[in-house]
This record gives sequence, structure tokens and C-alpha cells, in this order.
Amino acid sequence: MHGAILVYGNDEILVMTRTHILGKAGYEVFTAQTFGNAMLVLMNQRIDMVLLCQTLKDAERRGIWETAHALQPEIKCLVLDCGPSEVAIDGADLIRGFVEPSTLVDTVGKLMTQKVSL
Repeated sequence: MHGAILVYGNDEILVMTRTHILGKAGYEVFTAQTFGNAMLVLMNQRIDMVLLCQTLKDAERRGIWETAHALQPEIKCLVLDCGPSEVAIDGADLIRGFVEPSTLVDTVGKLMTQKVSL
């Protein structure tokens, strides 16, 4: 395994598609479609990265990222975004627009190897 990722979003099809892509790339993938479920995963699993889908509102993204970072300070965050938003989340990386599976896997791989500055 290359690491553990929590994929969090409101659209079941997008969450499952990203889970499949990342799983095939060798990552252990956990999913959540609600804040409560995301919290349960973060409290019970060692997660290396949170992947936040564009289906989440900015407040949901910030809330889960702040909580994830508080629980696991070395966790990384990747935000997928498809339009104008206020996605400026300190410490999170961002991919805008449609993401090809290879772009997603490459970006996740690069971020997983970067050291987190605390």
C-alpha cells in the first residue's frame, strides 16, 4: 500500500469512482459522504491524506480539514474544485477543473511523498 486516503464528498458516484481509481493505484481508500462518517474514519484510522470533492461546500471542506489536521497533524489535504469558490484552505493543495484519472493519481503520489511542515 502507498498510504491511506479518505475520499469525502456528497456524490456517491464521484466518491466511488475516485475510490476505485486510487485503490487500483495501490492506496488504501476510505470513504465518507457525511461529516459524521468522515469524523469516524479520522478518529479510527490512520489517514495520510484527505481528498475533498467539489461536491462539498467551502464550509464543509474547511471544517473537515481543520478537524483532520487537529487529529492527525501530518495529514495532507487535496481539494478538487470545478468552479469559483473560496477554497483558500491553509495547508491544502488544489486541483481545479476536470481531473483525468492519471492526473489525480500523479498528484496524489507527489503529495504523498512531500514532507508536511508543522
